[in-house]
Parts: sequence; C-alpha cells; structure tokens
Amino acid sequence: MSGRGNLLSLFNKKTDASVISYSSGDHAKDSGLDVDQSISSGDYYRLAREEIANEVSITFKNVNVSFGRGRAQLLQNFQTDGQQLGREISKDVNKKKESLKNCSQLYNILFDRVMKTLNYVRFDRKQYDPARPKIIPLGKLEVWPGYVIAVDEYEGGLMLCCDVSHRLLCQRTVLDMLIEIYQHNKNLYQEVAKKSLIGSIVITRYNNRTYRIDDISFDQNPLSTFDTRNGIISYLEYYQKHHHINIKDKKQPLLLSIKKTRGNDSIQTDDIRFCLIPELCYLTGLSDEIRADHKLMRDIVTFTRVSPNQRMLALNKFYENVSQSEDAQKILENWGLSLFKNFNNLIGRQMDPEQIYFATKSVSAGKNSEFSRDAMNNEMLQIIHLKSWIIIHFRNDLKAVKSLLDNMERCCKSFGMNMIKPKIFSLDQDRLDAYVDALRKNISIDTQIAVCICPNTRDDRYSAIKKICCSEVPVPSQVINARTLFNEAKNRSIVQKIILQMNCKMGGSLWTVKIPFKNVMVCGIDSYHDHNHKGNSVTALVASLNSSYTHWYSRAVVQTKREEIVSGLTSSFEAALKVYVKHNGKLPQSVIIYRDGIGDGQLNLCSQYEIPQFEAIFGNRVKITFIIVQKRINTRFFLVSINKLNVQTYNK
Repeated sequence: MSGRGNLLSLFNKKTDASVISYSSGDHAKDSGLDVDQSISSGDYYRLAREEIANEVSITFKNVNVSFGRGRAQLLQNFQTDGQQLGREISKDVNKKKESLKNCSQLYNILFDRVMKTLNYVRFDRKQYDPARPKIIPLGKLEVWPGYVIAVDEYEGGLMLCCDVSHRLLCQRTVLDMLIEIYQHNKNLYQEVAKKSLIGSIVITRYNNRTYRIDDISFDQNPLSTFDTRNGIISYLEYYQKHHHINIKDKKQPLLLSIKKTRGNDSIQTDDIRFCLIPELCYLTGLSDEIRADHKLMRDIVTFTRVSPNQRMLALNKFYENVSQSEDAQKILENWGLSLFKNFNNLIGRQMDPEQIYFATKSVSAGKNSEFSRDAMNNEMLQIIHLKSWIIIHFRNDLKAVKSLLDNMERCCKSFGMNMIKPKIFSLDQDRLDAYVDALRKNISIDTQIAVCICPNTRDDRYSAIKKICCSEVPVPSQVINARTLFNEAKNRSIVQKIILQMNCKMGGSLWTVKIPFKNVMVCGIDSYHDHNHKGNSVTALVASLNSSYTHWYSRAVVQTKREEIVSGLTSSFEAALKVYVKHNGKLPQSVIIYRDGIGDGQLNLCSQYEIPQFEAIFGNRVKITFIIVQKRINTRFFLVSINKLNVQTYNK
C-alpha cells in the first residue's frame, strides 16, 4: 500500500536541522520570501540585521572621499563610523538551528516561488496551469489542471505532499452575467446582482490574480477616478496605460474586493480595497446553476475525476517539471534542498465488506458500498405506518398527486407499510404565503408528516416550508417537485425513494449494521460558517440513542461570532445524555465523539478548551473518546496490485 499524500521526499543536503540565517551572497538571486509573507519575527529580525551589517560595511568601504573641509570631511566621518557600525552589528548576529517542523512555513513559501517559476497561478493554496486548459463548449467553461502541494515533517523526514487538483473557470465575463441579470430582472437588478455575485471568486486574466467579490459599486464606473503617486487617473486611462487594455463598456459598475490587512490587534490598519472592471473578470468555481445541470456536471467530471494511475502519471510529470527547470532547481539549491521521487509505502489492513441488515434479510455492501437497490426491494428494519398525514398542492398539480398516491399504495405493500389516505388541500395560487398559511391552518398534533407538492423548484418557497415545519409547528415534512412525478417510466423508483425518506423522517429505520459496542453513545459535532454572508455560525451535535444506532438526538447552537470552539457544546452534550438516560434507563459506559471542522492550527485549543468541557460534565463516570475528523485533506491511499493502483480511502 502506498500513500501519505503521494509524499515526495524533500531532504536538506547539509543537515537534518535547518539554519535560519545566511550570507548575502546566497540570498542575492531568490530567497523565496516576500516582504509581506509571515515568518517568525525573531527569525526575520536576525536575517535583517545580518544584511544591514553587510550592506553598511560594503557601502562605506567602497566610498572614495578626498580629504578637505565641509562635505568631504563629513563623508569621511560617515565612512569610518559606518564600517565600525557594520563590525559591531556582525558580532551581535546569532545563528540558531531550528527543527524541520518549525521551518515548514518557510519551505512552503519556497515552493510557492518554485511554482511561480513554472508559470502556475495560485488559487488559495493550490497552483494551476493556465497554459493547458480543457475546454467544455456546452457550458462555455474551461478546466485548469494543477496541483495542491504542502511541505511538512513526517515520520520519514521532510516530505512534499502533492496531489492533483482542478479549477473551473467561466469563459463568460462578469459583465455578461450582469447584462443577463438586468434583462430578466430590471426592477430588482441591483439586489439580484449582489445576491448572485457577492462571495464569488473571480480571476483577472491580464495578471492571473484572483479576488473575492465583497460588494458591487453601482455609483462608480470605468470613468471614475482614483489617486495615484503621479496624480488622479480614471480606471479607463489606468488600464490603457498599464495593461494596454481598452475598456468597451464605460457605464458598467465596479466590483469591490476588500483585503484584510494583517496587523497587531491594538493597532488599527486600513483594509486594502480593489476596484475591478466586470468586463475583465471571469468567475471561477462551481455555481448552484452548474451543479443543477446534470449533463454539464457529467462533462466536467470527465476531466476532474482521475484514476489512481492517472494521478501517479500527473505526479511524475510534476517531478519532471521541477527537476528540468533551472530556476526551480536554483531556488532549492540556494537553501540546500533537493527533491526526490520517492513515494511513501505503508503496510495496511484491508477490511471485509460490511453486512447490511434489513428486517428479514442481510446483504453485503460490496466493495463500492452500493446497496440502494436492495433497500428498495426489502422490508424496512423499523416501519412507521402512515395513519395521519396531509398533502398540500397547487390546483394544477392534481395529476401529480394522483400519481403519487397510486404508486405509494403499490410500493408500501412491498415495504411492509400500511397507508391510510391523507387529507388533501388544494391551493388556488402558487404563492409562498399560500403554502405557509395552509401549513399553519392544517397541521395538527396528530399529523405525522406534511407533504407539499410544488410546481417547480424555488429556494425561497422551500426555505419557508422548512422554517414552518421545523420551527413554528414542528412536524416532519417532505417537499416534492411535481415535474418528477410526470415521468411515467421512472415514477415507481422515484416514489419508492420518497417513501423511504418519509419513513426515516417519521422515526423509522431502513437498515443497520452489526456494531459490537454495548451501552456506548456515539456523537458527531460540526460547525458551519456562511462565507458568502458573514454573520452567525451554527454548531450542531447529534448523538445515538439506541444499540442499533438508528435513533439519534440532534441539537443546533447558533453562535454570534465566527468561531469553531464554542462553550454551547456543553449544554448540547448534557441534553443528549439526559435523552439517552430517558431511553435506556442509565448513562452510557463510554462516549465516542467525532469532531469535524477543526483545522491543524486549532488542535491545541481544542484539547485545552473543548475536551475539558465534556470531561467536566460527569467526571470519571463516563469514559470519553475524542476523535477529530478532517475531510479536506490531500492524503491519498492506494492499494497496489499488479500494474494497477486502486483508491482505498481519502479521510484521516
């Protein structure tokens, strides 16, 4: 088995520890450090002092002065004092050895410089090649191939974790999108434009830089002016002068991107504001519209989904590109580094496929864990019979309602579910408030589930229905698009899936697996932040309540600040334990907590602040196992067979 993120060995030629100091000669070509990059202040201070010492000494040593009066005598004094100052500073310079772990940030900065020599463009922490795009004509899109790389210290030493990555770019400009939005929504043009674009990432191809859209300035256009060192200039003139670009639409609004400046909390620093021209900006990433287009997504997947063998070929190509680039090799050699193509091999254990248990039968999940067909052909593990439920629909969708009920009567028998006909309420108008009023009036204490059949897909209507059924009048709900019920060929399979969903929402269970634990509660915790609209964050906790792990307690905590570690988890965990005791008559012997949403930089904070909260609730009466799950990682494990690699897992 090979893996560890396809780690390429990265060795220091001279020593196991890195020395954070150097002579000015070694640093002259390319240090791999920018002024605004953050390394530790102590290291930067030592580097700066040594450079100052060398520069002061050399500068005054090369100054030729004739003796005399006035300025000549003054320069001679500067020369003597300057050389003495250089010698004193040089004596005070210390060389300090740092461990490889502490130098990982420096090595990552160096590889950013290496990728820049290969003409790659950086998106967040990933690097992409704009010279080899894959074109998708159907959606006017292009896919940039690239890599995600990170240097860190592992058990085998200093290694480069490298994996294949892809970035999707739109060939249409943001101006084209604004024009399209205006044509469809003239009255709400500005509101819809901001809702569609704010939070998106755009790229400007004249410099291949990316920006996040934070706002749209409709009171500015390319004819607006701004201050420069040489005076006031308009955006139109600026792009003509510096980028040789003639802006065509002189009335288009400007996109605003705000970059937060890093500084001391006690010192207020002004944010950097970029004003961008929509005509020169292109959207990147997957939008909701693209995700909803299944045909387009299939075309995209043909480029972005690579097999293990294709992945290895791409990594070999990366190694060749770095090895054959003189500039890249010089950056590494200046710091005593070299790159070796040495993938990390591990010995692992391959687990047998799980058995899936239904009410009367068990089946193997198989290598791909695909058993959806078995779920629709077997009796459910725990059935909730439909006795009291309602259907709300628009009057034009009566055919869809009849199709749903006819198919449910036939399918419920095979599942072992009894169904009584529901109360049906027809709406004269397809309006959001009509659905809301109907739910408020017709949901009673005995209602098991509310089914809403809508003529089309609308996010605002769906959100309003879920808000009523989750907050105001708590009841399970099922929203169905009427169009899906008009397909006679697929109606049966669609209705089967709807029945399975409804059974789960009402408290039933479809299947289970054998878990050897006894009296153990399993919890899951995650945090959600809305990056597009910075505001409240939500932390959710779920906890198992029975031995088959099919019944769960859930609770969400809304946070006012954007943070991962929250004290509200304590109250959620206490509430989950009380419900567990109510169901089982005793506390669990142990609790296993899976914690998602924690980055590497927050591990110490989590162990010092969050875990003690759980331990303090019941002391030594309940054993707690705390497992941090990280999904967004670049580690890839492959099972090695004859001339072939197979994907095994992605998470750690």
